Amino acid sequence: MAEPTLDVLFDSPVRVRVLKLFLYGPEKNFECKAISKILGVKISVINKHLKNLTGIKFLIQKNIGGKKLLRVNKNFGFYVELKELIVKTSPASKEKIIKQLNDSGKIKLALISGVFVNSDVSKADLLVVGDNIKLKKFDKFINNLGAEVGKEIDYALMTTKEFNYRYDMYDRFVRDLLDFKHEKLINKLKI
Repeated sequence: MAEPTLDVLFDSPVRVRVLKLFLYGPEKNFECKAISKILGVKISVINKHLKNLTGIKFLIQKNIGGKKLLRVNKNFGFYVELKELIVKTSPASKEKIIKQLNDSGKIKLALISGVFVNSDVSKADLLVVGDNIKLKKFDKFINNLGAEVGKEIDYALMTTKEFNYRYDMYDRFVRDLLDFKHEKLINKLKI
């Protein structure tokens, strides 16, 4: 009888988020507490999922300096297929991102890149340009988005004035985001 690998891999939405975290960061070692914080899930729940994923050898556990660290096993039988599957699926709903951004202030430009467009060369996953941003709401949005995606979101938040200045000065960061693979979700600046 075959091992129930698929059942273990896709057991729950939390398990899928754990898979994404490790597949988006294949070179990283993660500690249980960090995984719990990134995904916004109780550590007891995370431990259960990590135990199951270690049991089927999707994860490798190492003890370094008294810390239990985990990383993805690139020799796992379905590693390549899982990585491709994660790359092909959208990490988060674009409509949901737009709505939550608009709830946090007057957004003039929202550009997704990096993890959202399956690009490893981007300097950020999200660029948000706007005014009167409610920072608490925005921070909550970023944390929830990271938990949904399964990785910490690299983002830049700028006022319209700051963005226009940097754009006009041919700022390298801004130009790279606009020149490399990206998608504009909101573009009131007509860039």
